[in-house]
Amino acid sequence: MASFLLLECLEKVFLNLLDETLLDTNCHANISTRDLYSCTLVSRHWCRISTPVLYAYPFNHFRRLAYSRFYYNIPNLLLSYFKLIRTLLNCIPKSEIEQINLSNSHDEQNLLSEVFHFDEKFYSSKPMFNYITFIRSLIFDKLLSDSDKLVRYRKIWFPPFISDINITENQFSKISIHIINYFVKFLCEYCNNLITLEFPFSIQNDEFFNDTIELLFGKNCNGNNKLNDLKQLYYTKNYGNERGKDLYLTFSNNVFNLNLLYNEKINSIEEANSLSQFISSQKKLQHIILSENRRDSAYYVLFGYNSNIDSYYNIVLNSLSAQSESLQTLEFNYIPFGKINKEALNSLCLLKNIRVLKLHNCIRIDDNLIAWAKNLTRLEVFELVKYQIRNVSEGFLIQLLQSSSSTLIRLVVNYKKSDCQSLLQQIPLHLNSLIHLDLAKIYSDELILIFKSCTRLVYISVILSNDELWGIRFMNLGKLIPRNLLKIQLKEMDRLLFDNKQLKCFFEECVNNDSKLKYLEIIGNCDNIKKEYSNVANDFSIQLITYSPVLPTPVPFL
Repeated sequence: MASFLLLECLEKVFLNLLDETLLDTNCHANISTRDLYSCTLVSRHWCRISTPVLYAYPFNHFRRLAYSRFYYNIPNLLLSYFKLIRTLLNCIPKSEIEQINLSNSHDEQNLLSEVFHFDEKFYSSKPMFNYITFIRSLIFDKLLSDSDKLVRYRKIWFPPFISDINITENQFSKISIHIINYFVKFLCEYCNNLITLEFPFSIQNDEFFNDTIELLFGKNCNGNNKLNDLKQLYYTKNYGNERGKDLYLTFSNNVFNLNLLYNEKINSIEEANSLSQFISSQKKLQHIILSENRRDSAYYVLFGYNSNIDSYYNIVLNSLSAQSESLQTLEFNYIPFGKINKEALNSLCLLKNIRVLKLHNCIRIDDNLIAWAKNLTRLEVFELVKYQIRNVSEGFLIQLLQSSSSTLIRLVVNYKKSDCQSLLQQIPLHLNSLIHLDLAKIYSDELILIFKSCTRLVYISVILSNDELWGIRFMNLGKLIPRNLLKIQLKEMDRLLFDNKQLKCFFEECVNNDSKLKYLEIIGNCDNIKKEYSNVANDFSIQLITYSPVLPTPVPFL
């Protein structure tokens, strides 16, 4: 009976098996495809319909690898990645593999002819589908140019009809480079209807990069531009890399329908102009992420390094007004605002529909941005992450909270300065609609005022001040917490400020208050969290979560 379900019904079922987090660029979870794979085994009919869904976003499962070596330590993640490469390599016809050596030097031709075995017994069976044609999201991973990893996992990914016996690692590296380069070009040529395209690093081989880009501009199986439906573009450029084609100028005649654009690093005024023009050419951009890197940001603050960067971003910010109707999410990472000019500021003020604003380690957020804050009247999410608050205008922050008082539901303010009392005082006064609140260090009286006023809170994360009286005050806090609060997170707690009896009193007051609290999470190097604490939490059906912080290398979707 299952084989006779309507095609449209089956497609919807299989699409629902794709976890939403797989398509969420802020999520780096290792998504399982076990359910979809099981569907391919039910019948030929199911296999034909579920396989395109299974291979639509194969690289998204490994997206974290493209941005941080920290994730190389996750067991079997690299192994699974190279298994995917093996599967996709098998889609390249044998006749094309034979032609790889034609463009190489005489010595390399001889080497390739010695190791290539084209007898059928060495050639694996042809796959049922050309999986590459199903790919909707393409991520160029630096792993494919990592000779050490290619050598280490050669038994996994290396084509079975090529013998790697009696060849040196240097010879293997030369062979693998030609095969991987051809593989990447094949991907670009035969993937159709791309939705997402990511360049997490600058490809240093200009000729290869340019050829690859040209292949992306071909026609799909329906004769349409392959990038016509591209919705998300991520581009990271290395410092000082101004060689090769300008990506945005090249894309400007082919890509018009982006929803999301991520750009990291601007090296010249030419790059700033091409990015600006590209932004203006989009029909309905909804989400823009502009980022510099941490190292150059530090140099800028300390030494005025690359003083031209202010002018670069004035050009780009000035172009944002072209998306004033559609733009809803803005993220700035390590971006300088100290020398913002009148045109760029006016452009920001014209963005009337911004719902999400994230400022992560931006430089010199001064009083001149207050005019922008006055226009942020529809803001629903605001995040400010800084190492220090000293170069962030409190006037800007207070104006922003006041402007968005009726709409803001998520507020994240994390910084290293010990306090920012004037900002914390604004929260109970203006932000009664908050659902999610994430703050740095807070005193008990400040927290009590927030609990009394922000009655819709579902989640709160704070650092408790080093106050010896917290234990006594913590006991009574349960009667004040908002009833809908589900989770409390206590950060940087290297020693407990309350004992298990005080914790029990807190939970008892929560129950008396008809609280919905389900989770208490403690992050820190606490060695004195004994089993008694967990027992107390279990008695009230509350899950106590404790762990020491782990600090991976940051990824760019902040």
